[in-house]
Amino acid sequence: MIASHSKPSRLVSPGRHRGFSMTELLVVIAIIAVLAGILLVAMRGVRETGLRTQTQSIMQEFSKACDAFQIEHGVYPGVVPETILAQSTTPALSGTENALLNLMGGYRVLSPFDQQGGQVEQDFDDYTGTVVFDEAGWKLKVNVNLMGEGPVINGRPFAPYFTPGAAALGVAKGQAGPPVLGTGSSGLPDLLDAWGQPIIFVRSMRSTGLLAGDVGDTPPPQFSRAVMTPYTESTALGEFGKDQMALSIFNVGSAEEQDATFAQIIRAPAFGKPGEPLNGTARGAYVLISAGPDGIYFSVTDGPGSPSNPVEDIVNDPDFGNPRVVREYDDVRMFGGG
Repeated sequence: MIASHSKPSRLVSPGRHRGFSMTELLVVIAIIAVLAGILLVAMRGVRETGLRTQTQSIMQEFSKACDAFQIEHGVYPGVVPETILAQSTTPALSGTENALLNLMGGYRVLSPFDQQGGQVEQDFDDYTGTVVFDEAGWKLKVNVNLMGEGPVINGRPFAPYFTPGAAALGVAKGQAGPPVLGTGSSGLPDLLDAWGQPIIFVRSMRSTGLLAGDVGDTPPPQFSRAVMTPYTESTALGEFGKDQMALSIFNVGSAEEQDATFAQIIRAPAFGKPGEPLNGTARGAYVLISAGPDGIYFSVTDGPGSPSNPVEDIVNDPDFGNPRVVREYDDVRMFGGG
């Protein structure tokens, strides 16, 4: 009998498995990378939404304080009138700093009406503080250590109208204009958004006339850009250090063109002709503006613009020259007052 010599079968141990091929590993890695990218984008979007909401909350609290101040005193806050601040091309203090002092205290003011003697002048002379503004008969002393104790108005002390969180108040670096209480900035506290950049506050000077312009115009305009220039004309503003002069549409063109741009941003879209913002109607008695996540007030590369195609004109451009284009920017705006 002839024995058969069959080949032994190759048994695969149950505990051993075939490994991944190089192609399969690369596919898995690619899928993980794509999922991680999607997650990072989503997380970035959630974070930006949170910071925007936080900024809106800061602005709302400030707006409520402004409204409460107006109800009690008949005007929106600001120690020195805009007509006086705006006599300087770049004022020593911004409209926001001017309002914060009136809401929180820590100052004494001496106006031409007070310099005839009396208790107000005596209080001013005795007050321990630094003179931060002296122009056209108006003098302003500030003691930043006393901000938050409430303002003294017409010789009467008031409780503070605004008590912000610690993160919402700070000195913004790199402001344009003359340094007063420190090197390179006014040294006065600014209202900061959630990204740490200063928030613009501009209140109306009157209810008739062109929407924006120079205080020396006849008749004077409703709003003056001068009180926001310490921020908008900075070349290295705040923690971001962004060059507003080079990148903000607020600084494009002549003074009249810049006024028209500002008017386009604060006007009510439903009223007036698209190409005539200076003849438009304001959305409120004051406006608050945060530069948003890019740290630039209405950047030429934001909204309808891009790094490869910057847009500087939102008034006369045939494609973008209408007030509704403002909604495309990442800046946060808030209006208040009648």
